[in-house]
Amino acid sequence: MTDLEQSYYPYMSAIEKKVNRLLDEYAASQFDKLLEQEHITCEPMYHLEKSIAPLKMISSIPKSLYVEEEQFDNEYEKKVVWELSALENIKWWHRNIARKGFAINGAVNAYPDLIVMTNSGKILLIETKGGQLKNDESKIKSKTGAKWAAKASMAGRLYKYYMVFQTKNPDYEGAYSHERFMDIVREL
Repeated sequence: MTDLEQSYYPYMSAIEKKVNRLLDEYAASQFDKLLEQEHITCEPMYHLEKSIAPLKMISSIPKSLYVEEEQFDNEYEKKVVWELSALENIKWWHRNIARKGFAINGAVNAYPDLIVMTNSGKILLIETKGGQLKNDESKIKSKTGAKWAAKASMAGRLYKYYMVFQTKNPDYEGAYSHERFMDIVREL
């Protein structure tokens, strides 16, 4: 008790982390339950604007949907876009404007980094992750994205969600290594 009284912060921090983890788990279980009971549905509401005005712009990369796109968060994201733009089956790509563009709502909100359309009309939502970002929130977002894609595809158009890791080979739904992701996209 003396230790707790003199140095309360480590104890407070540990308790706070535990409570937050339990809240996240509860929110995810409630979301899954409501989704399964069909109290949550997927309705077409989002549309791409005719033009955008990003605050920080990048120079043109082939097949960009807009003349100017928002600056990439990191070099890995940029690498993925360059590789996608080189594929013959990709019609266009768009850098989703963080916290202002398209979001997948669930137990946590997921803002994919990229929106891509294939020549066959498939819409791909892609979230890139560096090697250090394999964590519990990534698992929840990946699972939510995969569920969203399944529900959204019921409306007629085929939607896909991919969480793509730079160096890791994740073992959960919706998440892929870079190599596996590129193999999949080449055949879409």
